[in-house]
Amino acid sequence: MVKVDKVPSYIQDWHDYVENEPDKHGKDIKALKKLIEKLLKNKTVRYDPTDVEAFISFCRLVRHREGRWAGMPFEPSLEQKYIAACIFGFKMYDKELKMEVRYFRELVLLVARKWGKSSFISPIADFLLMADNEPAAQVWCLATQKQQASIVYESAKAFLQSSEVLTPPDNPRKHWRTKRDRDNSEMLLFPATGSYMKAGGKNSKSQDGLNPHAFIIDECHAIKDRNTYDVFSSAGGARTQPLGVIISTFGFEREGIFDSVLERCKKVLAGDSKERMFPMIFRIDDDDDPADRSCWIKANPGLREARPTMSYLEGEYMKAMDDPAQMPSFLAKHLNRASSLSVVYFDLQEVDQCAGDMDIETMLQDKYAVGAADISETTDLCCATALLPIAGKLHLFQRYFIARERIEKNSKQDKMAYESFTATGADDPLNDELLHICEGSIVRRSDVAEWFAHLANKYEVTFWKIGADRWHFEDFAMEMEKVGFPREGADGRGVVFTVPFGARTLSAPMKETRVLFGDRRVIFSRYNGLFRWCVLNTAAKIDTNNNIQPDKRSSKARIDGYASYLMAYVAYQKVKDDFAAFGQSDVI
Repeated sequence: MVKVDKVPSYIQDWHDYVENEPDKHGKDIKALKKLIEKLLKNKTVRYDPTDVEAFISFCRLVRHREGRWAGMPFEPSLEQKYIAACIFGFKMYDKELKMEVRYFRELVLLVARKWGKSSFISPIADFLLMADNEPAAQVWCLATQKQQASIVYESAKAFLQSSEVLTPPDNPRKHWRTKRDRDNSEMLLFPATGSYMKAGGKNSKSQDGLNPHAFIIDECHAIKDRNTYDVFSSAGGARTQPLGVIISTFGFEREGIFDSVLERCKKVLAGDSKERMFPMIFRIDDDDDPADRSCWIKANPGLREARPTMSYLEGEYMKAMDDPAQMPSFLAKHLNRASSLSVVYFDLQEVDQCAGDMDIETMLQDKYAVGAADISETTDLCCATALLPIAGKLHLFQRYFIARERIEKNSKQDKMAYESFTATGADDPLNDELLHICEGSIVRRSDVAEWFAHLANKYEVTFWKIGADRWHFEDFAMEMEKVGFPREGADGRGVVFTVPFGARTLSAPMKETRVLFGDRRVIFSRYNGLFRWCVLNTAAKIDTNNNIQPDKRSSKARIDGYASYLMAYVAYQKVKDDFAAFGQSDVI
C-alpha cells in the first residue's frame, strides 16, 4: 500500500477549481469537498493511486462512437477523474476479511442531462467486469424495465467494441464474448476471470446464484419498485469490495427509491451518517433563480467543455417559457431541482380575451357540432359541452349540473356560489341557465342526455360525435341512446364514444387548447364564469416524456368545465375534416 503524503493530483485539481470559482458550484459539491478533505486526514483510510491510474488508462483504450468526439480516445473530464480518484483510490483495512478493500461501497452521481453519462458509466461497468481483480464477478445493469437496463448494457458493450486493444480486429473474441443465458437474454462474458455482465429488470432478483460484484442503476428517479435496489444492494455480502453505482437526473417519482437515496446523500454530506457512500450531486441551490444562466453550470459541470452547449440549454429553457407544462421537466432534468410534476397551465389574460356575447341564431341554429360530458362523479359538479366550429373559431356552449341535496355542501367546499349560475342574466337562454339543479342527491345522467337532445330538437343541432370519460360510460351511453344518440361502433359509426383520460390521448389536444386561447380561436360566453374558473384551476401533469394531461388532484379547485371542453375538442379532432367539407369551418 502506497502512503500518499500530499493530496492526489486528480483530487487537488478539482478542489482547486471548486475553491477558486465558488459561484460555479452548489452547496452539495462544496460539502463533498469538505468530506473528502476530512477523509484524507483519516488515519484508518489510505489513498492508493494504482487502481485510479489503471481506470484512467482503461478509459483511454476505448473511443467515442457518436457526436463530435466520434473516433477520439475517451479522456475523462476533470470531475470524472475526481470521481474515479475517490471511488477507486480510497482504501481501508477490513479486519474481518484481513485485507485492503475500497472505502466507498456506493457511488451516487446526480447530474443533469447531456453530461455524458453513458460515456462515463460504460467504462466503469467494463472496468469492474474485466480489471477489478474479482473472480467470477457479476456486473448488473438495472432499471425498472429490462429494455431500459439494456441501454447501459449495450453502451458498455459498444465501448469494448470501439477499442482495438480490447476487441482486436483479427480476433474479436480474444478477451470477451456474448452468449444467451437460460432466460434467452444476452450476457457479456469475460472468460479470464469467469465473469459476466447482464441487464436486468424488476424480476432479476429471482436469478439463481445472485451474487453481484457491482450493480449500476441508470435514471433511478424512474424506478418505482425499491425492492430491486434493496435486493441488489444487500446481495453482495459475499464479495470483498462490492460497488453500487447510481446515476440519475432528478425526476418526479415520489414512491420509489430516489427520495430515500437523496436523503441518505444529505446525511452523509452533513456528517450525520458514516455510510460509505460517495454522493456527488450537481444541482442549482435552493436560493438560485432558474432564470439566472450563471447558476446553470452548477447542475451542468460539462458546460466548460460544451457538454451540453449553452445554446442547447437556452433552447430548452425557451421551450419551457413558451409552454409552462415543460418547466417542471426543465427544472428536473436540466437544473436538477426537485419540482412538482403539475403546473397551472392557462394564462388569465389569454382566457379572458376569449369571453364575449353569444348569438344563438348565428352560432348554434341549424349547425353541426361535437360534444362531451364530464360526469364521472355524479355527487359533485358535472358538465356537458357543445362545440361548434364556425369561421375558424370554436364556439363553446355548456350546461353544468349539480344535485340539489349537495349544492349547499359543495358550494362551501368549493367556495363557489353555484346557485347564482341558475340565472346569470345572459341574453341567450343557454347561458342564462348555465347551471341545472337536479333533484335528489346525485346528478342524473338522464338530465345530461336531455340537454343534448334539447339542442338537437329546439335548435336543430346535428351532433357528429359526443365524448365521455370511461368511468360510468355504459350508464351514460344508455341514457344517450334513449334520446337518439347511438354509441360508436367498431367501424367508427355512431355518436357517443369513450375518451381515455390519460396523457396518450390528451397531451396533444391539451397543448392545442392552450394555443387556441392565446390565438383567440375559442369563444365562450362572458356569463360562463364556471368555465373560466375551471380553466384557470386546471393544472397540467407532465410525465418523463413531456406528455401532459389535466391533473385533478393538483388543481386548485374544480376543473370539470375544462375537462368537458377538452374531451369535446378530442371529438372535434375525430371529425374536423368533415366540418370543412360541409363548409361550416376552416380546419383549425
